[in-house]
Amino acid sequence: MPIEMRVMMYNDQEIVTALAVFYRKSGRPLTVGQIARYVIHEGDAVSVTLAVETIDGDIVEHEITEADLAAAVIMHAIATKIPLPAEADKRILVLENQVTLVIHKRRNKMDPSRIQTPRSRSAGSRI
Repeated sequence: MPIEMRVMMYNDQEIVTALAVFYRKSGRPLTVGQIARYVIHEGDAVSVTLAVETIDGDIVEHEITEADLAAAVIMHAIATKIPLPAEADKRILVLENQVTLVIHKRRNKMDPSRIQTPRSRSAGSRI
């Protein structure tokens, strides 16, 4: 069974922009200021540490979970009119030190309710 796979790699600025929009729309805006540090963490789950320097010179760190990172990237794709199949599996990975959205979809998934089964007939019926 063939599998369709797409890979969308994002640079650091695209990720920061996607995160800022996502958090603002979710009612939890990020700290206003300059990005002082941006670190991608790989492990069981991908996460990002975003350090923002405020106008006062304070450093505020935001720990971004994989779920929020995925939601931000998907929201960014939808906002920029990149079509994403709703029923496809979507995962966040780090490839070549870049946050990457991997979308894969099995073609022709068999729906058990749509499988045709032979009809039973009584012994006296004609074909």
